[in-house]
Amino acid sequence: MLIEEVTAVLGRRPNADELIFIKSVMGSKQIQYAFPALNNIIMGDGQGSAENGQLIIGLEGKNNIIKTKAKMQCAAQGGKGQLKISFPKAKFLVGDRINIEHRKPVPGDKLIYLKASTDAEVTLLNVWNEAHLGAVTIVNQGGLVVSILSLCAEQELGVDLVLTNKRQLSDYNNKSISGFLFSVSTANLKKINMLKNRWKNLGSFIVSNKITFRYRGNVIGTLPARLFNELHERRFPITPQTTPKKENSNTNKYVKEPANFKLVLKKLVKVQQDLITLKYTPIRQRITPFTAKNSSFVLSASDHSYITSQEPRAGSMITIANAVRHLVCLGIRPVYMAGAFHGGDLTNGMDRWLLNELVSGAREAAMAFQLRNVNEMITKNNLLQPIADVITAGVGKVRCSPGFNTPGDFVTMIGSLRGETGSSMYADVIHKNKQIGQPSTIDIVMECRLQEVILQGIAVGLIRSAVNVSRGGLAVAIANSLLLGFGGLGARIHFSRKMRNDELLFGETQGLVVVTLCENDLIEFERICMTTGVPSTTIGRITDDGNYIFNDLINIPVKQLSK
Repeated sequence: MLIEEVTAVLGRRPNADELIFIKSVMGSKQIQYAFPALNNIIMGDGQGSAENGQLIIGLEGKNNIIKTKAKMQCAAQGGKGQLKISFPKAKFLVGDRINIEHRKPVPGDKLIYLKASTDAEVTLLNVWNEAHLGAVTIVNQGGLVVSILSLCAEQELGVDLVLTNKRQLSDYNNKSISGFLFSVSTANLKKINMLKNRWKNLGSFIVSNKITFRYRGNVIGTLPARLFNELHERRFPITPQTTPKKENSNTNKYVKEPANFKLVLKKLVKVQQDLITLKYTPIRQRITPFTAKNSSFVLSASDHSYITSQEPRAGSMITIANAVRHLVCLGIRPVYMAGAFHGGDLTNGMDRWLLNELVSGAREAAMAFQLRNVNEMITKNNLLQPIADVITAGVGKVRCSPGFNTPGDFVTMIGSLRGETGSSMYADVIHKNKQIGQPSTIDIVMECRLQEVILQGIAVGLIRSAVNVSRGGLAVAIANSLLLGFGGLGARIHFSRKMRNDELLFGETQGLVVVTLCENDLIEFERICMTTGVPSTTIGRITDDGNYIFNDLINIPVKQLSK
């Protein structure tokens, strides 16, 4: 069967040596679950200055395809991890690049394998300084062959493997092998002698995107690097969803509104704060600063990953958009992202399609926001529905606070509130049913416009505070701003829409930000919004009486919100 599949892709029968190597590759667990979409997940070049490239992020998770430690991934990016961000199924390790120079390999460069050891990461970084390494990747449970294929695809080069004996053809899939693969120029080859007997020269990079095998000076096999992805796609095709997705039938019209919105607000505020403490350690309010050698970064963790269970593609975009919006509200332009994508049984066509939708949504959002991908990971066989855990980062220092700070300032909503409650925290916590109402949608073009308006308003000093409307909706966002602001302040909100009260208060519309402005700046800011084509609505003012009033629905002392 395998020979027929290979022949169909190659256009010829493989020779005996090539077949040994092919069998070794196809026996790899990592290749079995490979996702072509992941290889090209983020295309954006990012924004910023020479500081780009200094941030590194290592990933590890439960049941991830590439079983490796986050610190090894950090070392492969040229630095050390310093800050841990934990999600339930993934760990992000953030650090800064020690070795800024990361030379792209060229044909003729040597391909070197460094065996894992207790100090392999430190050794690699020391060698980097001496030999100016090119491409670096990790060797893990997929064996040498998977890492070589990954490196070839990433660098758009081929490799000429030199065998000391033909048994190496099957050894390339040895799962007990771990360490690092890297490229080094011929001129700097002698400078890696500090590795002593722990390194091995596997061969050289070549122009064509092929893998050749050389034994005793003779080429004994030549295979295109694309062969294995094509074989994999034949064996495990992605099966698109053939039946229309079931619309939420349990719309709000079949559900009674709560009798006491004040109690609902208090409960949602507490649940959100508890989730933040549990899920985003050590991040409070999903935001944390990180100082590298020459730069200051601000990191933001996603808080909408749950919506991907209903709409994987849109949910992935929403997850990234929310993480980005948290940064924008601080006056930070997002530059980087890293993501862990959790799927189901990746040998199942439907599960593969769902995960592919998740990854595709992430790619689309990252390209729209011009984010630079730092790292990504896929986990398998652990979830019935796909979930994305994402962090984003920007360069600079916090320039704006989410907390209300000046009595008399106007409270203005940027964006259009639609009041979606499907897959919202309100539907889940209060009604125990995520399918109450329509799920949130996202307009990626409007998201980009909104971000520019917020960044511009903060840069010129018009915006006094800004908070992203996320989990819990508009009422919870304003409550958080009061809790995070100066003590003793309150807010009077007068805002109406042709929708249910619970949709108005707790609907999780995407692309929504609440800002505060002094009276003299209000007209100028509205002019910026109008010029950009972003809706803005003044909905209230900050008071000094310590009470939070929202229409005639909520009237509560701010100090009671967190009790």
